Amino acid sequence: MMKKIFVTIFVALFTMGVSMAQDLGQATELFNNAGITLQEGNETAALDLFQQAMDMATKLGEEGAAIITECKTVIPQLMLKLGKDMIRDGNIDDAIVKIKKAAEKATEYENEGVLLEANDLLGQLKVNQLMGVANDLLTSRQYPEAVEAYKAVIAVDPNNANAYFRMGQAANAADDTDAAEEAFVKAKELDESITDNVDRQLSTLYIKKAVACQRAKDIKGALEHAQKSIEFNDNATAQKIVGLMALSLKQNSLAAEALKAYLAMSPDAKDRVQIVYQLGTALIATGQNGEACGYFKEIAQDPKWGEAARYQLTVLKCN
Repeated sequence: MMKKIFVTIFVALFTMGVSMAQDLGQATELFNNAGITLQEGNETAALDLFQQAMDMATKLGEEGAAIITECKTVIPQLMLKLGKDMIRDGNIDDAIVKIKKAAEKATEYENEGVLLEANDLLGQLKVNQLMGVANDLLTSRQYPEAVEAYKAVIAVDPNNANAYFRMGQAANAADDTDAAEEAFVKAKELDESITDNVDRQLSTLYIKKAVACQRAKDIKGALEHAQKSIEFNDNATAQKIVGLMALSLKQNSLAAEALKAYLAMSPDAKDRVQIVYQLGTALIATGQNGEACGYFKEIAQDPKWGEAARYQLTVLKCN
């Protein structure tokens, strides 16, 4: 009786060993076929075969360990590669789904390298999607909405200089000059390579502030903002505002300097004759009568300003 039981157990173990060997052979064949399929360029089919090999090897315990190790490396990598291909082809929504699955699989298989790369890609894709929405709003001149959309980008990517720069443009267009200034300054802080472009934007922003002060009869404020505009990017409009505001405040030396700069930058300005006359009066106030005479002579025959210029020539006894 004991002999019969021993024989039965031996046969069962032998049969189990043969079955396991067959399963290992099938798992190995699946793995090898997956590699061949991958070399042929059919990555989707290869991924399916690697997963089948992995599933079968998992049932084999230690016998399937080598196949499991290889599959845990290649499966997340291949899923990530498929996601990248979708990005290249413009299938962003599908790419996000695939890369998320790659991240999940990398977490399951403890593949840290793929997990880090997948998460970086997902972050970039999210930023790109949010930037696309914000840019569309800016292009369609929905400025307040664009500002909020760029804030959403920055919430995900706090060091995105481009988002800050474009948010500044949107805020400026929405007449929120303080918010625009803050955004532009932050953009320049994050990316020095855009300094020149940011400075031009800030210069324009301060012109806007100066004009607002002019309308509010805030002469000193207009002068200060125009001077700030020049600090960022010298320009004719700001020089003109500085000149006229300084003239109103009886800061005649500053007025003369700024009006000369304006005329040099805008030699064909429509208001050239008027500015020449005002420059002449500023020069008189600073005691530079000889130079003032030269400017008054320049416009002495003008239909509108000629009479006033000739009067000044007479008073100054210009030759």
